[in-house]
Amino acid sequence: MGEENILRYTDLAALVQMARARGWPAGRIVREMSRGLSYSDALTLARKAAPLLDISVSEFMKLRKIE
Repeated sequence: MGEENILRYTDLAALVQMARARGWPAGRIVREMSRGLSYSDALTLARKAAPLLDISVSEFMKLRKIE
């Protein structure tokens, strides 16, 4: 299982912990988590994941767009 595939099978808290342990910045974590999601699905994810990343929901959505 590749590094990106593991993101689909892990709970959010564990995902954030693993990504931070690898030195990933918040922007990369957000983009990897929300890749391929519709806006509404990404917003639902943002509401759950943003607190774990210590960012706001709006910051999550902003980071999602930045490449």
